[in-house]
Amino acid sequence: MEAAHPSLIIALALAAGVLAQAVARHLRLPGIVLLLVVGVGLGPDGLGWVRPDELGGGLYALVDLAVAVILFEGGLNLEISRLRRSQVEIRRLVTWGAGITWLGAALAARYFLGWDWEIALLFGSLVVVTGPTVVGPLVAELRLRPKVATVLEAEGVLIDPIGAILAV
Repeated sequence: MEAAHPSLIIALALAAGVLAQAVARHLRLPGIVLLLVVGVGLGPDGLGWVRPDELGGGLYALVDLAVAVILFEGGLNLEISRLRRSQVEIRRLVTWGAGITWLGAALAARYFLGWDWEIALLFGSLVVVTGPTVVGPLVAELRLRPKVATVLEAEGVLIDPIGAILAV
C-alpha cells in the first residue's frame, strides 16, 4: 500500500475517533471500548489505513499534545473543595496504591512471565497508570456516590505523572 500523507492519516484517525465516540454515546458504552476496537481495526494489524510509523517524529508531538490536553481537562474538572474532603483516601491511593500495584505487577511479570527485572519494573510502572480518559467515562456511566467518584477522578488525573516518573 502506498504511503499516505501525514495530514490524511491524522484526519482519518480524528474522524474515526469522533465517530466511535458518537456511536459509543448512542449505544451507552464507555467510549474507550469503541476507540480501542476502531484503533485496532484501522491500524497496522487491521486494515492498515492508519500507520503511526508514517508520522515519524510528528507522532510524538501529537501524543504530547493529546496528553497535555487530557491532563489539562482532567485538572479543570477537579474541585479543590471536594479534593480536600477526600484527601486522605486520594493520597493513599496515589502513593500506597501506586506502589503496591507497581511492585505487584512487576513481580507477576518477573515470576509468571519470566521477564527481566528491568522490563518487569517498566511494565509495573505502565500498569499503575489508569488515566482520566478511562476513569472519567466509567465513573460517569456507573453513577457512583460523589465521594467515591471524587476519589477515582482525582486518582485518574494525579496518577499519570506518578506513572511517568516510575517509568523513567
